[in-house]
Amino acid sequence: MIIEKLKRIPISEKAKKRIKLCLIILLIVTATAFALFTVMKYQVEGEKQVPFRIGKVIVISSASTTDATNVKEENSQEQNENQSTEENQTETEATPQEEQENYIWNEKVVQTNDLYIYLDKDTNYKKDQVIRSVKIDNIQILENVKLGKIQVYMPNSLDDGLYKYANEYLVNSSLTYKGGVADNVKALEIGNQGGCICISFANVGLGDYKSNDAQEIEQGGTILSQMNIQNEDLKFKVSFDLIIEVEDKTYKTNLVFDLPIDELVGQKETHTEITDFSKTIFKRL
Repeated sequence: MIIEKLKRIPISEKAKKRIKLCLIILLIVTATAFALFTVMKYQVEGEKQVPFRIGKVIVISSASTTDATNVKEENSQEQNENQSTEENQTETEATPQEEQENYIWNEKVVQTNDLYIYLDKDTNYKKDQVIRSVKIDNIQILENVKLGKIQVYMPNSLDDGLYKYANEYLVNSSLTYKGGVADNVKALEIGNQGGCICISFANVGLGDYKSNDAQEIEQGGTILSQMNIQNEDLKFKVSFDLIIEVEDKTYKTNLVFDLPIDELVGQKETHTEITDFSKTIFKRL
């Protein structure tokens, strides 16, 4: 009855056009609001399901000497020659600079922070996928160290250890691991069903360890305390994107780490395992 009465109400053509325009504007506003809400929700929550997730990240911080040069060169033949020379020539005293540099040990010290990132297959993901590649990209130092210089290194391809802190293994802004049958970090390969990739953030500007102690140098963070380096001198913050490419999609997330995570000075090394990535979101590229 009410609808029939409304139909009988005379409405001018001008009013009808206004009503139609209002309805169109209402539909546009509603659609725009829904689209914005969907985008904002995606930015906050990301993908609900991804084929591979971060299972854990292991951080190992330590320190070591590199390019070691034992400057102690003493043998009886040299001593005899020196004595003979001193008898026939005018004896001269060593300058303060010569005495200062005449150390038994004079070696470059590197403080290392090795990251091992483990990717696990999500068993709840409906479609079976394999990893084509995993890239560490857009590496940035958000907060720098008070002492030294941070450089980024990839694993080396040699047999003597995982890292060699030489220019040929420097990483500029990205490092890519290809999907393979199994993990092979020296060949920059990760298992296509999940596995581990690694990268090292090293402070190469701490200076040299100089000592006349005849004992062999004890490697690790203990050497830092002998150089009067404080934990606060070593702190820095790094950020990078982790990009996982599977068969038909690519996902990206951002990771931030405060390194070294634990107090290192005075200890041989610190070992930290991070397993809570509940707030880490992946977005599709």
